[in-house]
Amino acid sequence: MNVLIVYGTTEGQTRKIAARTAAHIRERGHQVELQDSAALASDLKLGPFDAFVIAASVHQEHHQEIVTNFVFAHHELLNTKHSALISVSLSAALEDQKTEAQNYVDRFVSVTGWQPRMTLLLGGALRFTKYDYFQEQFVKFVVMKRSGDPSPERDHEFTDWNALADFADRFLETAG
Repeated sequence: MNVLIVYGTTEGQTRKIAARTAAHIRERGHQVELQDSAALASDLKLGPFDAFVIAASVHQEHHQEIVTNFVFAHHELLNTKHSALISVSLSAALEDQKTEAQNYVDRFVSVTGWQPRMTLLLGGALRFTKYDYFQEQFVKFVVMKRSGDPSPERDHEFTDWNALADFADRFLETAG
């Protein structure tokens, strides 16, 4: 199978997730092309791909606009092929925010017209070492208060790598 993975990332965690997904699929004997949505070639031909994974992070309650635009532009093709969405957000990592994380996906699907056959809500990361003072204060106040670990001295990764591997395996199983 020939799989295209298109990702949108703000702080790098979704890139890491997309790369891990690509490696996992390659280990199972499939071809994978990994593309950053911010650097997509305008002449990228989607027809030769058998399946698609779109990985996008959520910031301020929305997936990246560039990913949304890509999916909207190609939703008809995506709907005819085996496709999946990996939605990366901190809400997905917080037990009391899972409904909100699903709402982000529902809104994305509604706006784009795409009906992915599979979706995964996956926790992202907090990159305190890269935040300015105001970003750090916001994250400490809103997010870390909920998760119970307000330590901005280090970065925090909330990604469940086992859930991602299981998702990739299910994606491949259902594609055949």
